[in-house]
This record gives sequence, C-alpha cells and structure tokens, in this order.
Amino acid sequence: MAEAIIEQVEAAVRDGQLPRALEMARRALDEGVVHPMLLNLRSYWWVQQGRDEDALADLKHAIGIAPEDIFVRNAYGVLLGRLGRWEEAMPVLKGTVEITPEWAPARQSLGWAMESTGELAEARIHYERALALDPDFAEPMVRLSSLATRRGDWEGARALANRALELQPGGYGASTTLASVAIADRDFDRAEEIVRRLVAAKPPSPLDGIFARNVLGDLRHAQGRYAQAFKAYTESNRAKFKLYAPQYDRPGVTVTDYCRWLTDYFSSASPERWSAASQTAPDDPRDGATGHVFLVGFPRSGTTLLENVLASHPGIETLEERDMLDEPMRAFLTNEADRERLAVLDEAAIAEWRARYWARVRAHGVAVAGKVFVDKYPLSTLKLPIVAKLFPKAKVLFALRDPRDVVLSCYRRSFGINSSMFEFLDLERAAKFYDAAMSLAQVCRTRLGLAWREVRNESLIADFETEARAICAFIGVDWSAEMTDFAEHAKSRSIRTPSSIQVVKGINREGVGTWKNYEAELAPVLPLLARWVEAFGYE
Repeated sequence: MAEAIIEQVEAAVRDGQLPRALEMARRALDEGVVHPMLLNLRSYWWVQQGRDEDALADLKHAIGIAPEDIFVRNAYGVLLGRLGRWEEAMPVLKGTVEITPEWAPARQSLGWAMESTGELAEARIHYERALALDPDFAEPMVRLSSLATRRGDWEGARALANRALELQPGGYGASTTLASVAIADRDFDRAEEIVRRLVAAKPPSPLDGIFARNVLGDLRHAQGRYAQAFKAYTESNRAKFKLYAPQYDRPGVTVTDYCRWLTDYFSSASPERWSAASQTAPDDPRDGATGHVFLVGFPRSGTTLLENVLASHPGIETLEERDMLDEPMRAFLTNEADRERLAVLDEAAIAEWRARYWARVRAHGVAVAGKVFVDKYPLSTLKLPIVAKLFPKAKVLFALRDPRDVVLSCYRRSFGINSSMFEFLDLERAAKFYDAAMSLAQVCRTRLGLAWREVRNESLIADFETEARAICAFIGVDWSAEMTDFAEHAKSRSIRTPSSIQVVKGINREGVGTWKNYEAELAPVLPLLARWVEAFGYE
C-alpha cells in the first residue's frame, strides 16, 4: 500500500503535476505513511502557507530517516538560510555538496548561501560550477548576473540575465537584474517597463518582491523623483521589517541599547584600567606585519572606498568586512561580569587572544608579513575597548561622512539582515543607532588612548592625493602612485558591501549631499542628527 502511494506521488512529480503531488503527499502523511519524499513535499506546502517552523520540523524528520537524501538536505539547508539561521544552514549545504559534488542544485544552493553571507568569490565559484554541470540551469545565471552588477560589469550582467530569460521567460530575478542594468544605462523607459511588471507580478518569494520594490526606489531616485523614491524604499523596508521582526525586533536588547550600555560604562571607566597607554603586555608580534590598523566608523561612511584605496598600495594588506573581533566581544563585552574580566585580563590571556586573532586572519588567506595590515569592519567601532586591551599599539582610522547622507544611505540600501542591519529598516531606528554609535566612538576616542585619525569621505573625494598621503603617513607607509588606480584594482576584487558599484567608478561626488534631495522625508530625524552635523563640522 505505502509503496504504491510513493510510486504515484513520484509519478505526479515527474509529470510536473506538483499541486496533485502535494495533495497526495499530505493525505498519505495524514494516513500514517511516512517517507522522506512525502515530508519534503509537505514542507514545501507548509512554506507556501507561511508556516516555516512546520516546514522545518518535516524536513528535520526526513533527514532523521534519510540523512544522505540530497533533495531533503538541500531543501532543509535552503530553508534554514532563508530564516537567517546560517550557522545551521552552512554545514547542511556544504555536506550536501560533499555527498554529491556533481549535482548542480547542491552547488547552486551553497553558492546562494555564500553570497547571502558575503562570501562573494566563493559564491561565484559554486555558481560557475553549477552552470558547468548543467548549462541550461537558469538560476546560477541569474545569480551570476546579479554579482556582475556589483562589479559594475553591466554588459556581463545583461548577457547572463537575457540568457536566463531565454530558459525561463518572464523570470523574476533575471528581470530585476535587467531593470538595474537599464537604470545604470539611464534607459529609464526600459527600466520603467520592467519594474512595473515586477511590482505587479507575484514574486517567487517575499525577498524577491522586497528587492524589486527597492529597485523601483533606485529608478525613481535616478529620475529625480525623490519623494516617490523614498516611498518605494519605505515600502520595501516595511515589508522586510515585518519579515524579520519575529527574529530581531526585541525591545530593550537592540544594538542601539548595546551601544548605550557600553557608553554609560566607559564614560566614567578608569583610564588606568582601559587606556591603551596603560597596557603592559609585551608587544604583539602581529604575524610579521609591520603595522596594524583598524578601519572603523559606521556603515555607508566611506569605509569601503578607503579600504580599496589602501588595498591598492603594495605595502598594505587589507581584510574587508570580516568581523574578526566577534569572538572576544562575545567573551568579554556582553555582560558586566565578563567586562570586568576583560579589564583585568593578564598577559598570558592577552597573548592567547592575540594568537587566535592572527590565526583567523591567516585562515582568510591574508598574508600580512612585511606589510601594514588593515582590518576593515565599520562596526568594530563597538569593539574598540577590545582593541585597546588586545592591540594597544594598533592605529584607528575612523571614517566620517555627513551624518544625513549616512543615515539616508543606510535606509536606501539593501543589506543582508542581522541584528545591526535590521535597525536600518526604520528611519528613526537608523538615526538612533547612528547617534548611539557615534556617542560610543566619542567616548572611546577620549578614554581609550588609541592612536586615532579621522578620515572625512568628502575630503578624500575633494583632494584625493593630499588626503591619501596624510593617511599613509599616519599608518606608516610611503605614498604610492598605485593608489590613484584603486578603482581598476577594485574590479578584480570581490567587494562584499553595497558600495561596490560606487567604488569601481572611482572618485566622484555623486553621493555627496544626496540628503538634500530628501530633506522633507528626513525631517523627523534631522534634529537627532544635528548634534553630529555640528560636531563633525558639516554645514
């Protein structure tokens, strides 16, 4: 009886009768027939009903029955990833590729996971492998076209997206890429046609629809229709907020609250306990690096531009957008007791934590020997007390940009979601986060005694060589003319942030003063930002 049901369901799937297969699978499970394929099908139905936890339960049950069933594993890993549970998803998806390295869908899913977590170079490798295994597989073409837009390779993006559409006419993802290409080409009529069709259609997933709405905002922005652009960004952000609120909207425990908790403490903390100048542990050997720099600030403040400028210098090695201080942060800066342990950390423990840091740097393939090493991660601003304790001789480059442009840009751009990026989905929350982070940075600058230099994005744009020479002098390298070619150098790199398209264009002023176009929409948060506009010397 059970075998006959399984055969019937398999036949329905083979014949493309998915609704019938779903109904048969659900009925069979209700009648007590348990099989991995049936559970997998019902999990798909649960997802369609918005019941992700039920879907996860079915897939987990299926894996328990058949741990090496590649279809079940793939579905389970992808669903975990869509829910932002990457620490669980990655081992599942990597394991599936190990079981069946020549199965294109496994490569595609792992590539998607890598892309979603910022591992763009690795994602590209898996997408290309999936396409080599199955040249008619549209989805890796779509993802590769999206990655091409991030490099500013508009022709490559267009070719891949059009090829995907030949295989899947009307495909949502490929159409979204073509809309972005049309905006870049300033072919607004073509972009309008595509975007209108996307917004009116039912998206394959909520995130696809959210991203299409964001592209609509980009189109209206490029057209100079700023009020409509802001409306589209707001609709996109509200939908994304609703999607992720169950996971990240926890009043009293936001990243803004965390900044304020640190600021309250370090505002009155003893300099003798925390100042870098008071640290007595032997100097860090730094894995042979001739210097150590932390490039911090706030997202969208120009850190990606500056990191790519520095990366083009032959005497500098950089690491972009990797949180290298997350381990010591979790160990020492999450509660008062652990913070106290950090304050009195002995030399042996400091040496151990330093060694772990440099081991992680090596694990990312970064060779720092004989070079100045720049660790770029904007929100390491929140971890500067750890820098003062573990790396007191390190230097800090603090990126600055007009606060109004920063908050607007955070609101407009589409980030992968975590507890910090979630705050950017609401304008007021974004401004409060900025205010709290800058308050903490100000306290850290005055209380921790680290070597510190502000780098104003607008100054770097206005007088590139003068500013770049001053930065070189601060971090201890000679000026190199190769730095003027940073944009060309950046095209060969996998830039993990939404700033990639701006960086490969080179120095330009298109992002300076953008906030003025949205002054009416920003009005509710301008009073909160006025303090920092004045403090940083902006008009």
